[in-house]
Amino acid sequence: MALGALLAGCGTSQGNDGSHANAAGAAQGGSATAGSAAGGAAPEAGTPNGGQNDGTTGGTTVSDGGAAGSAALGGVSSTGGSAGSAGVSSGGSNAGAAGSGGAKSCHGPVGTISGPLATGIAFKDTAGQPVNAHGGGIIRVGDTFYLHGELFLSTTTDNLFHGFAMYSSADLATWKNEGVILPQQSAGELGPDRHGERPHIIQCPSTGEFVLYAHAASSDYQTDKEVVYATSATVNGQYAYKGPLKNASGAQIVHSDMSAYADSSGAYVLAESGHLFTLASDCHSWLSDKSMSAVNGTSGGAESPTVFKAGSTYYWIGSNKTGWRANNNFYSTAPAITGPWTYQGFIAPVADTADILSDERTWLSQSTWVQPITGCEGTVYLYWGDHWDGTQDTTAPGKHNDRATYVFQPLILGQSKQLLPTYKTTWKLDVGAGTWSE
Repeated sequence: MALGALLAGCGTSQGNDGSHANAAGAAQGGSATAGSAAGGAAPEAGTPNGGQNDGTTGGTTVSDGGAAGSAALGGVSSTGGSAGSAGVSSGGSNAGAAGSGGAKSCHGPVGTISGPLATGIAFKDTAGQPVNAHGGGIIRVGDTFYLHGELFLSTTTDNLFHGFAMYSSADLATWKNEGVILPQQSAGELGPDRHGERPHIIQCPSTGEFVLYAHAASSDYQTDKEVVYATSATVNGQYAYKGPLKNASGAQIVHSDMSAYADSSGAYVLAESGHLFTLASDCHSWLSDKSMSAVNGTSGGAESPTVFKAGSTYYWIGSNKTGWRANNNFYSTAPAITGPWTYQGFIAPVADTADILSDERTWLSQSTWVQPITGCEGTVYLYWGDHWDGTQDTTAPGKHNDRATYVFQPLILGQSKQLLPTYKTTWKLDVGAGTWSE
């Protein structure tokens, strides 16, 4: 069993990815937040050792790592909570039995992710249909991951907008179809004969509202293009289209490929060629635009921007502009999302650095998202790249993107500059532990 892409300790997270670890010390059948004993009231988390209960089954204690588990059953702790000690009633005459000891058992669910390099991973949903959501992101709410992306039709080859679709999963391998969360509009930026791409959802830090940002464009991609947004009170609800994202002066974000990101520092839209737009507190407008030219590397203008944070370091992944063909993606790092950014090179092996379409081409994918999965033992940083239809064909790539598949791989941080040094045909992701294995 080889473990990789781990960050020591629990709690490092990407903004708006929900509760990343199991609550500490949740007992079997007990409270997930305070490890209450069966029949006994648990003290609030952080209470010093010696919590009282009714003396029938044993009290609870709290270690520095979090709430202890159930005294009667032995607490199960995600961060090392201590075993419950014998409870004593207020009269001191009715002592409960001590727990048998807290077991560090926080594993699962475990997803098996499998697909050959040549074809990528052809996920099927729980109804047996191909998962059809591409060029988007993943957001975690509670214990559920919500993948959202572009819906492609099998009846057309023009890749025009027909809706953004969503799927949900507990293990990132088994997917339930949540339906189309933003359909084609009757007119306007996301109306007929328009492109709608790169949907990314964040939960606005100050309001809790779920906001979807996307790139809209004319059928030729050039007559007009803008970043648009839609909102929903629930992550998997119907998103109400609001129109172009503007600043106080009415200026739009006139860019193509984009992404969105939020954490404790704020909320942002990232656009092609290294632009970072800081959003207003309600996430319905933008305040400033800062150009990060370093993240373009030698590309002359990066697209498919993908940002995540590991520890105290931000990563910005980008790709060359090669349409629907995979190319050699690259990345930069910074101590803050506002920079300064330092170019680091390619994320996967490249034999001919002068040929952006050579060799592995980021394992035949184009970056779109990195999802941190933090558990009780570490954090896995899951790379999602799109394996577009015909990505190895230079004549007509992307003509049947309803057949597009997925590249899900664990990033390897801290060992070398390459984040994806090898392609793993089959690997397992333990969501509860925040670990992976082959």
